[in-house]
Amino acid sequence: MEAIFSNRAFTAVMAETTEKIKTETGGLFLGTVENDTWYIIETIDPGPKSIFKVTYFEYDQKYTEHLINKIAKLYDKPLELIGLWHRHPGSFDIFSQTDDGTNAKYAKMRPQGAISGLVNVDPEFRFTMYHVNQPCNYSKINYRVGDELIPEEYLKLKSQEKLKDKMYTILYRDEIVKEILKNNK
Repeated sequence: MEAIFSNRAFTAVMAETTEKIKTETGGLFLGTVENDTWYIIETIDPGPKSIFKVTYFEYDQKYTEHLINKIAKLYDKPLELIGLWHRHPGSFDIFSQTDDGTNAKYAKMRPQGAISGLVNVDPEFRFTMYHVNQPCNYSKINYRVGDELIPEEYLKLKSQEKLKDKMYTILYRDEIVKEILKNNK
């Protein structure tokens, strides 16, 4: 089992860590699971109304739900919420009881469980990835970073033509249905 990050997703983890270097922070993973490989295509930031403390962190739920729905729909193959990550201060490399509760909740959302990462900067950047299954069992997994490691279909954005077609279908659906009904009389 392994996790593979797109360049953008891993850079987003590092950028969020840098921005909130003195507190805990985190994010959510959007991607897909194929066999035992977790493809992380996007990382969602925690949101402007998150709580950032030295030893505590809480997501801005409304913001993350909104952004997950928006970002997931940009891709030809819709992305799913597959896990999360957060930063611990210093070299605290294990999950807290609060983390266990959060990870258990995410693991219940999918038959395959979830993935969860811990970031430490003590003094070097370190990212430890785990697979979480039910009820809340952790297995350390390896990760790699690189768009070239991800099947092209997972990175492919929806085409502009497909989006235009959807726009027109939504805008003109009632008129099309009326025309069909009129012609079938």
